[in-house]
Parts: sequence; structure tokens; C-alpha cells
Amino acid sequence: MAAEDRVIGNIATLQDKVAVVTGGSSGLGRAICLAYAAAGAYIVNADLRPDIPDQKTIGARPINANMDLVTPTVELVTKRWPSQKSGVPRIVYIKCDVTKEEDVRGAVAEAVKVFGRLDIMVNNAGIAAEASAKELGKDMIRTHETDVSVLDKTLAINTRGAWLGTKYSVTQFLAQEPHPVWGRSPFNEAEIHRGWIVNTASIMGNVGMAGATSYCVSKGGIMQLTRATALEYAKDGIHINALQPGFADTAILDTMMQKTPGVDAALSMLHPWGRTGRPEEIARAAVYLAGEGASWVTGTSVVIDGGYIAQ
Repeated sequence: MAAEDRVIGNIATLQDKVAVVTGGSSGLGRAICLAYAAAGAYIVNADLRPDIPDQKTIGARPINANMDLVTPTVELVTKRWPSQKSGVPRIVYIKCDVTKEEDVRGAVAEAVKVFGRLDIMVNNAGIAAEASAKELGKDMIRTHETDVSVLDKTLAINTRGAWLGTKYSVTQFLAQEPHPVWGRSPFNEAEIHRGWIVNTASIMGNVGMAGATSYCVSKGGIMQLTRATALEYAKDGIHINALQPGFADTAILDTMMQKTPGVDAALSMLHPWGRTGRPEEIARAAVYLAGEGASWVTGTSVVIDGGYIAQ
């Protein structure tokens, strides 16, 4: 890269990087797979199923009329962004339950098997067990009324899953050759990039939400996981950051909308921007956190919430 180009760099590219995205079949994970492919990355979609669940309510919105909410992620990515490498697919699918250690380890191994290495780990798989949004109505279920199984399941997927993804991606990052710092020559051992981890947290890692204590606890845990591991691995050249989305048009929100009439309008009013977010808006931040633009960014988060927590 010419010296005069270093100021900006290639901030919108992930050319030839290899990423594992958990929960990549739908919602935000799907949007990240699409954004990463558009940016030039090769991808492992690690999810429980390869197809996208039905999103009747969100799909009916006029703004989403031209969006493909039916074609499986691997099929859609392969069609839109075919591989530029002979004999190497742009994206593959592997069944992965992030609560199972062997599945998460297997997803990382699949990236190495198919693409030769791993550069980016997106710990995105998650649930919102209290997604009925009853806090907006008279039937809010409070903590003392909530079965502990709701907490256990939420923590197992959201927080433990991210911890496992961090463990096994870092293990691979440390075992492979690092990348030199962009635009710098000669190679400097003190300035290398071994890998990037992007954890999907939430604005609920910063603020509370009545009727969703297990979700808030799980996302707060992801924020602390992000900070602590970033400190552990900064000297190894591993970036670890988080996304903090507000309410966005994903399967979780679709479930809320189907169960609670009027929740769409109510949630839109909570955001200063006047609407809920779109997965692609959040996915762009995931590209940033895994690329050259974030070369000196670690242990922090990007909030994409239409102004929600600024209030």
C-alpha cells in the first residue's frame, strides 16, 4: 500500500479472510455472512440448521419487500458472491450447537479443513427466552415468577457459547501464522494481527429491561467476557470486541411481534431514530470490527441502536 493511502486503508474489505459465524442461518448472523462475503471473506456458517426460519411478520413489512428471507444462507451467498478460488467454496455449513464444546471445536476445525486457517470468529448465536415482550403489557413475568431453566438455557447459548467460541478460536489463532500490520514493511513482530473475535452482545448489556433478566444477565456477561479476554490476548495481536445492537428485525423480534400485538410500534417509539434496526446495518459494524479500520481497537464495543441508550 502506498504511503499516501495508509490514512484511509482498505477499511471496507475482508479480502480472503476466513470467518466462522455462529447462528449464521438467520437474522443478524445471516446478515453478517452476507456482509462478510461481499467484503471478500470465506465463511463457515455454524448453526443448528441450514435453512432460515419463517419470519412472516417482518417479511410482510414494505421495507423488506425486496429482501430474500427464504433462500438458505449458504445458497444465497454462493449465488451472489461466488468463490474466486478454484476448488474452494465461498461458504460452507456445519451443524453446530454452541452449548456443546465438541460442536464449537468442530466449527473451528471445519474452517481450517476447508480454508486452511481461521481469521475471524463471530460469536453470534443467541436466544431471548423472554421474547414475548410482556414487559410492554400487564402480564410481565418478573424474576421471582421465572423458572430457573429459562436462565440456564439463555446463559448456555448466549454466554457459554461465546466463551467456547473464544476458547477454540484463540487456540487456532495462536497456532497459525499471524498477519503483518497493513501497509507496513518490514514485518514487525511487535505489530501483528493473529485474529479477530466479534461477540454479539446487546444494548441490554448496558441497560436493564424489566421482564428479561436472563437475557440481560447473559449479554452483560458477554460484555465482560469481551473486556477480560481482550486484556488477556492483546499482546498476542488478537482483537476482541463486541456488537451492541438495539432492537432489530430478526427472528427474535418477529416472535415478539407475533405474540404481542402492537409491539412493533411500541418498540419503534423507544428509539430516537423512530424505528427498529435492520440486520444489515448491524452487520456493517461487524465488518469494521474484523478489518483494517479497527486495527487499534480491542476490548470495547460498537453500539448500533438508533440512539436508544443515549436517552
